[in-house]
Amino acid sequence: MITRLPVGGAEKVLVDVVRRLDPQRYESIVCCIQAKGELAAQIESMGVRLICLDRMQSRRFDWAAVRDLMRLLRAERIALLHSHLYHANLYGRVAAFLAGVPAVATVHNVYTRTKFHRRLLNRLLSRASARIIAVSEAIRDDLVAHDGIAPRKVTVIHNGIDVRRVQASLTREQARAALGIKDDELAIGCVGRLEEQKGHRFLLEACAKLSNDPGLAHRLRILMVGDGRLRGDLERQASALGLMSSVSFLGTRQDVPEILRALDIYAMPSLWEGLSIAMLEAMAAGLAVVISDVSGVSQALGDNEYGLRIPPADDAALAQAIRSLARDPARRRALGASARERVKAEFSIEAMMSQLAEQTKLGGSFTAVTVIETVSVVDVFGASQGALEQLSGSPRSVTLYVKLSGPL
Repeated sequence: MITRLPVGGAEKVLVDVVRRLDPQRYESIVCCIQAKGELAAQIESMGVRLICLDRMQSRRFDWAAVRDLMRLLRAERIALLHSHLYHANLYGRVAAFLAGVPAVATVHNVYTRTKFHRRLLNRLLSRASARIIAVSEAIRDDLVAHDGIAPRKVTVIHNGIDVRRVQASLTREQARAALGIKDDELAIGCVGRLEEQKGHRFLLEACAKLSNDPGLAHRLRILMVGDGRLRGDLERQASALGLMSSVSFLGTRQDVPEILRALDIYAMPSLWEGLSIAMLEAMAAGLAVVISDVSGVSQALGDNEYGLRIPPADDAALAQAIRSLARDPARRRALGASARERVKAEFSIEAMMSQLAEQTKLGGSFTAVTVIETVSVVDVFGASQGALEQLSGSPRSVTLYVKLSGPL
């Protein structure tokens, strides 16, 4: 379950999990709270049912979404609800709690700003969660420190990717020709939504510094893959910096493997991340990567053994790292080769699925847990007592049956 399915890291994880589940053992249903999104076609092409509730149309808590989810869980006799990202984790766990269905929530990002109501909701809902999965150690630490969640309830499962997914059908020369990249140009790429989190403005500032380097002045090509609310701002920034002839805003693309094949260096100047799927894909493509040292990056890159870590929001450090790789093709090739092997060994889809299966086992007996905190949840949501009674029957004591992987 997820809010919607645009092109994004968490969304790709969901698609990969569904693709890898054994259809002889599991019947999957994917639910979007809002509309579908670009990745929905991949779900539907597998023959998997995709249900869109078309809810969450305002900033207010949408009790109709909870009602619709409860009806879905009961009508389909769902054995386990697995949600991704904040709003799906919120609505999914409330509905699962009221419907008596075990819920697993995956958290994909560290805290950037701690909001009291979110911390309180996460703490309350954690007690009604069979398991909470963090995709990096830093996320687990945030959940424990800020939300007050018991450490034993949180399991770290690193994101994994299908390495075959980043295998391009084109040669490097063909990929560069398709994008109009000349043989002597240094192609720097970045894949991600054009939003504050991804820090694209720092990449533009870094490239402006590099454009003053005599050896790089007329060789730079910057490819930004993705779309978002900041596209106009970034285009204006590129123009003000004199970079418009060097920068290509490619929008949302379905041929990312071919674009990666054309690059020399992959840059990711994010201000915060969980464990970036785009980073893992670039590494699996054999690219030298330069990435802000945030959250799960250190788990993937080690001590600059598999790529270069730089401080976040530091365009000077980013420019220097790119410059050093631009001047040393042999080092680029060595880092790219080691990065590819790192992903194969530690961040494969097979490793992720093995751990996920262990944490979401449904066999064996179930444990009944009575939770007496529904009134607190109602108060936070601002819903009336009567509204909850219509949904669950008894607002003060609801029995939730969950399969526990460890002590509650």
